[in-house]
Amino acid sequence: MTHGEQDDNRDAQGSALPAEPINWSPIPDVGAGDDSWVLNLWRRGCREPALMFSAAYVLVAFLGLWSSAWFYHGFGISIADYLQASDYLVAGLRDPAYALIFAIGVLLAALVSWPEALRRRYPEYVADLRRRRWWARMVFPQARIMTWDGIGIHPITGVSMVVASFMLLGSAVYVQTKGELVREKGRGTPVRVHMLGDATPLPGEARLLGTSSAFVYLWWPAQQRAEAVPITSVRQVQGLRKSARNAKAPQPAPTASPTAR
Repeated sequence: MTHGEQDDNRDAQGSALPAEPINWSPIPDVGAGDDSWVLNLWRRGCREPALMFSAAYVLVAFLGLWSSAWFYHGFGISIADYLQASDYLVAGLRDPAYALIFAIGVLLAALVSWPEALRRRYPEYVADLRRRRWWARMVFPQARIMTWDGIGIHPITGVSMVVASFMLLGSAVYVQTKGELVREKGRGTPVRVHMLGDATPLPGEARLLGTSSAFVYLWWPAQQRAEAVPITSVRQVQGLRKSARNAKAPQPAPTASPTAR
């Protein structure tokens, strides 16, 4: 190393600066005797990508079941009583939002755990950065309660808890808001239902809540009633276009123009 390079690696007081980090991974390193089953699964998933995709699929499917239970609970339907075995496998694929929530949860957990991972990996660099930069004192807080160790949780376990909590809470809020829009604001897919053996469709418009392998779930806004109808008894579920609905809506009577004074 030349004399100029040595000067570049010293601060204003002349002390040597810690080496720049070369590993910026948000996944903390685990030392001997400090292993984590979550990290073991992650390492095995990296070696076997098919296993990682399978695990992600199972998690998204569970997230779909969890969300469906919250959604239909708002309509008074116990969805677990109507699902078949095949429905459990595709529950997470019925709404792309579940995969999006899962991906956002993983990214959020990585951002939350990154400061502590860097602190554990390069303690001298972080300590020097805290001394020289005001924003580093906010990103890398010194208080023990602000770290995973301060609450007695390993960083890997903390990451997993953040991901799971975010996904469960975010999906529950999402489907509850979606259900409230259907019940209170009349949102959802308007349909006309024609049952087997009936000459004409059922009167009124229903909102299609969803389907499973054996049932169609409907919400009738006029009666404020939800029901699960067996697919075998339904001849047709016809979606209604917004233009067609507006065309059938009664037009308001014309009002007389005010008399000029």
